[in-house]
Amino acid sequence: MKSIVMCSGKGGTGKSCVAAYTAEALAKAGRKTLLLELGGDFRSLDLILGVSATAFGVGDVISGLCEGEEATSPVERAPQLFLMPPGCETPIQAAGVEALLHTLEPEFDFILVDGAAFQSVPAKAVDTFLMVTTPDSLCVRACAEVSRRLYADGAKEIRLLINDVPARIPPIEGAEDFDDVLDIIGAQLVGVIPQSPKLRCCANSGMPLDEGSLTLKVFEHIAGRLMGRRMPLLVR
Repeated sequence: MKSIVMCSGKGGTGKSCVAAYTAEALAKAGRKTLLLELGGDFRSLDLILGVSATAFGVGDVISGLCEGEEATSPVERAPQLFLMPPGCETPIQAAGVEALLHTLEPEFDFILVDGAAFQSVPAKAVDTFLMVTTPDSLCVRACAEVSRRLYADGAKEIRLLINDVPARIPPIEGAEDFDDVLDIIGAQLVGVIPQSPKLRCCANSGMPLDEGSLTLKVFEHIAGRLMGRRMPLLVR
């Protein structure tokens, strides 16, 4: 099992949308995948994936109110994909998340954790932290600080996704190109997601991405790279 925690330095980077469609691409590539959503009672992944989530969730499993299977919902459009929503409002401790990941490890090929502050999961207990940023100076600077703290806490691997990239990229302070952004954040690039109104529309309406679209191919290539395959970066 490979555990991946979605991170960003600030809100509004599209992290949950990226988590949902990356997990769907992994599942469609034949990998049994679980989306584990933290963040109290603020759900979003069920809407993006068009799922009627259970009444239980992560917090309920950690607190012992239910078993893991009672809090897990299959995603109909991707048979190998499952969702465990946040559940109760009880604050979730890092030790509880670590124990849950260990319990679920035999059941899944990939577990993607979304909705977590980077302090919510012990860095050494996670295989990969996947940083999601947009190409603007504030997000890049915030991601760089989170990356620095994660490495200091013992993170094994940090990868980077640049989301919502317009055709003409605005100037980024201290960076002339994406190579400089990688150096600033200190992470290997795994994908670049072009700006797409259709992506936002699909996420807001719980629809899958259009077959044959560039955006779908981008997520397929991101999934391939996370599986260790040599896949080209798609931007245009």
